[in-house]
Amino acid sequence: MQQPKISATHRALRSTSRLTATRLWNSRFLSREEQQALEVAASPARSVGSNVDLVREGERADSLFIVIDGWACRYTTTRDGARQISALLVPGDVGNLDSLMFDRLDYGVRTLTQATMLTLPRDSALGLAAQQPGIARTFTWLALVENAILSKWALSLGRRSAKERLAHLLCELSVRLGAQEENESSFACPLTQEQLADALGLTSVHVNRTMQQLRTEGMVVTATRTVTLPDVAGLRQIGGFDPGYLHVDAPTETLLA
Repeated sequence: MQQPKISATHRALRSTSRLTATRLWNSRFLSREEQQALEVAASPARSVGSNVDLVREGERADSLFIVIDGWACRYTTTRDGARQISALLVPGDVGNLDSLMFDRLDYGVRTLTQATMLTLPRDSALGLAAQQPGIARTFTWLALVENAILSKWALSLGRRSAKERLAHLLCELSVRLGAQEENESSFACPLTQEQLADALGLTSVHVNRTMQQLRTEGMVVTATRTVTLPDVAGLRQIGGFDPGYLHVDAPTETLLA
């Protein structure tokens, strides 16, 4: 007689949780009890303006930053101040998993737009990981996916043309945002040409020229910070994109029972 009551509680938690739309919450490795433990440990959501450093290179972060709304990035800078974006953070992403193991970060985390963020205190996250195997496996899984994405970005920077880099990134964002329907995709993309340039290792002028080329070929349509990909299969071929490395399969329900 108790099971229906517990299930109803869990269903209510899943429908109202601040973490529901995040990669952390939707890990296939978490039990419902572990989801609830993460929810209890998370600090209240707060609004952060655009272009705000959540943590700078070389600083210690005492919390994990989780993007609920808006976009952010991880970045590093050269001695003369040139910036390379090493990761784009979209709603649902954790910004600084490295903080679980390292006292100082080798990158900065910065908002690119107005954003809503949750924080998960480092000590709480480490304590939960020590006690809950599903949470420990989830942190490991997220870190490995980040590494897979970074490897693909490195391949783009080292071996792909500007056109291939941009095509690959747009295909990746489409998948990560869950925007594709059959062979077409449309999603909000608030990135400026300068931000795209910093992610692709190009100049803003080169990004503009490359985007125009993809528009002329009918592969990309842009309007009011919305990107539409009319022929996803064609764009994937241009960029050499295979979504397998993103590991975005739906959570396994049996593991949540």
